[in-house]
Amino acid sequence: MRGCVEGSLYTGWDTVYMGQTVSVRLSKESLREVDRLAERLKTDRSEALRRFIERGLREARIDDALDRLRKGKISVGRAAEVAGVTLYEMLDLVRRHHIPSGYGPEDLERDLRELGRRG
Repeated sequence: MRGCVEGSLYTGWDTVYMGQTVSVRLSKESLREVDRLAERLKTDRSEALRRFIERGLREARIDDALDRLRKGKISVGRAAEVAGVTLYEMLDLVRRHHIPSGYGPEDLERDLRELGRRG
């Protein structure tokens, strides 16, 4: 899993990282659902669970960013960074969630210039 720092099996561009093992209790119904989806994805239970967790974490980051934006604690640009999405994706999320952002074309140009300076 990329991004983990436990220990690496190989080095270089194709580095494979070994993540930490975590134990979790699931209901029989949830486990059956995981197995059913894993079969449809043509993968094993562990890989399916990793995918589901990554997807859930992405959604949680987006929810957190949108909540902070809604409360006026962060800007749209910062919300995009927190959520791990592009500025355009965040603007679309703001529109779909009907969050008043006060974000106009001038703000977009400023943020794009700022992002260009960073990297």
